[in-house]
Amino acid sequence: MSTTCDDGACEKRRDLFDAVRKATHRDASTTRTNADDANADQGAGTGTAAPLDVDELGRASWALMHTIAAYYPQKPTHAQRVQARRFFDALGDLYPCATCRADLRADVDAHPPRCESREALAKWVCERHNVVNEKLGKAKMSCAIDALDARWRRAKTTEGREETEAL
Repeated sequence: MSTTCDDGACEKRRDLFDAVRKATHRDASTTRTNADDANADQGAGTGTAAPLDVDELGRASWALMHTIAAYYPQKPTHAQRVQARRFFDALGDLYPCATCRADLRADVDAHPPRCESREALAKWVCERHNVVNEKLGKAKMSCAIDALDARWRRAKTTEGREETEAL
């Protein structure tokens, strides 16, 4: 049974790229096959073969965490708050990179997820990301909710279409 999802997070970015590719490359030699799609899916959209290296895994994990926070309910139920906490606890116990896992576990223990609202969770994920960025010598990002929404949520245009901002 198929369900319809109107959230921007339900769309595939590759759909956009496929549409552009088809419009610009009408040559049959550039047409993707089902085998090409299956091979691309094995690399989780990274353009590389699985398994992911630590950098790819980090980028994918942060994208997942930020996206979960961006679409988290503004007024979550008790069950949703419990599930969000369990998700981050599990990530701290199961993350594939042992060093990253230990850092995440310690950080989650010291700074428990703030699951009371979408804004609180989005800011918490951003703050955790900035801790890691600082350790890696990378620039910190703004944790202002408008900046996070611009990066991780789809916005409606004046015509009512969805567009991805700042991807």
